This record gives sequence, C-alpha cells and structure tokens, in this order.
Amino acid sequence: MWAIRVTLLALLGAFVGADSFLLRHRREYSRFAENTALNIALVVAHLVVTCALVTLPPAKGWNARPGWLQDGGVYIGFAATGATLVCAGIVVALLALRQRRAIGLQHAQAGLVTSNVYRYFRHPIYTGVLWVSLGLALLTRNPDGLMVFPLIFVAYLTLMLLEERHDMGVSFQGQYQAYRQTTRMLGPAWLWIAILGAIVLSAVSAWI
Repeated sequence: MWAIRVTLLALLGAFVGADSFLLRHRREYSRFAENTALNIALVVAHLVVTCALVTLPPAKGWNARPGWLQDGGVYIGFAATGATLVCAGIVVALLALRQRRAIGLQHAQAGLVTSNVYRYFRHPIYTGVLWVSLGLALLTRNPDGLMVFPLIFVAYLTLMLLEERHDMGVSFQGQYQAYRQTTRMLGPAWLWIAILGAIVLSAVSAWI
C-alpha cells in the first residue's frame, strides 16, 4: 500500500506544480485558470487524492494497528473528533465554493473576497480538505494515514504560500496585506488548538 501512497503523494505534488505554473503564467492560461467547472473538478480531485492517502489500508493490515489505537477511549475520542472534522470540513469547503467557485485564483475585477467564510479563513477550501482528510484518518484509526497527514499538510501549506505570493498578493497588494493582518491562513488559532487538544486527550486515554 505504501507504493500506492507514494504515487498519490507524487500526484499531490504534481497538483502543487501545476498550480504554481498556472499562477506564474496566468495571462496565457486565464481561460483554464478561471474556469469554474475546472476549478470545482480540481477541488474534487484534491479531496479524492487526500482521502485515499489517509484511508488506504495500513501496510500491515487493519488488525496490526498499534495497541493504543485499539483502546476503547481512543476509539470513541478519535471517532468523535474525526466525524466533527469531516462534517466541518465539508461545510467550510462548500460555503467557500458557493461564494467563490474557484480554487486558488481570484478575479481582480471582482475584488478580494473577504466576507462570510473568508472572514475567518484565508484559504477555507484547503482548510476543508485538510479537515476532511485528518478526520478520516482519525475515524479509521489508520496509523499509516496519520503518519502521512503531515506530508499532506506541508503540500497544502506550500500551495497556499504560492497562491498568496503569485496571485492574491500581486492582484490586491496592500488590500491583501491588510486582510492577512486580520485573518489567519487556516482559521482561528483556537480551532487548531482545540483539534490538537482533542486528539492528544484521546490518545493519552489509552494509558490512563
């Protein structure tokens, strides 16, 4: 299964490379970069790849999970946290798609989107994808999925930084800098602290 995971990680890297290329050559490829249907298809592709990365069976099989992942407290805690993340991630991503219907690129003529879900997340679509993938890894208590999630996080962080550098930061300049001052990339810090706290408490319950 790790061969498949490595292939999927390479595909995710290709997504990052393609996005970077479109951002650097936006004028030549604006017809593709700003196509609503294509952008929605890309969101679906991102979800499929990331979900596959965290839900593929562990290399040693489901019955070979570490003992702490089979603990009842961990099962309940991870299930509750995972289900919450999956539902919240889907809602956040759908709200962003409904409002903007694009991944990464924004139309300078339409103005910078900062209302509704974008008031709290600079990158709500990617945040949603990350929450869904982490939630599925927790729901399935997949050791390999949990191991690969940090790589998924780094890939999306790279993607977000590229977009801010080559798209929004260029198109909106001072306005985007002001937006960055008030809105975090992946939402309020307390949300991520709460997520991490729930995961740690659930994991620690195996030794209590």
